[in-house]
Amino acid sequence: MLDQNDMNLLTDMVKSVFDERLEKSETKILEKVDERLEKSEAKILEKVDERLEKSETKILEKVDERLEKSEAKILEKVDERLEKSETKILEKVDERLEKSETKILEKVDERLEKSESMMLNEIERTREILETRIDQIHKNLEEMNQYYHIDRLENDNTTLLLKLIDSLSKRVEELERRTA
Repeated sequence: MLDQNDMNLLTDMVKSVFDERLEKSETKILEKVDERLEKSEAKILEKVDERLEKSETKILEKVDERLEKSEAKILEKVDERLEKSETKILEKVDERLEKSETKILEKVDERLEKSESMMLNEIERTREILETRIDQIHKNLEEMNQYYHIDRLENDNTTLLLKLIDSLSKRVEELERRTA
């Protein structure tokens, strides 16, 4: 049967495994987020550079005044798009993190439930074994009590028989003295 120390050890082991897996999961997710952010930034900057080059070529062919206006417009749009992209990426990362956390917690709960069930089954099996042994001990104790009572009765009977023999012996001696 498991005592409190064993239960504590099991709890600590489960916590340790859970913490280790959670840490690995977090590290993995963050690495993937970093990769995606780098790729996204590279794509966005590449597209921005392409657009800027085209725009600058057209603008240079046109008027210098339009260049200033166009650059301001382009930078504003780039900022808006970057902001939208960042927001979109962060929302998707949050969704994925939430799904991952939910999956992990469900698996941990499932494993804990299996472990609890296994432990309860083992406790029940141990209880049944102990009950069988206690019943056997109780039966043996009853047999010993019966033997003790029988032995005591035999001793009492033997004592009574010895007293009776002693008494008869005295009576026979008394009768022999009278007849002699």
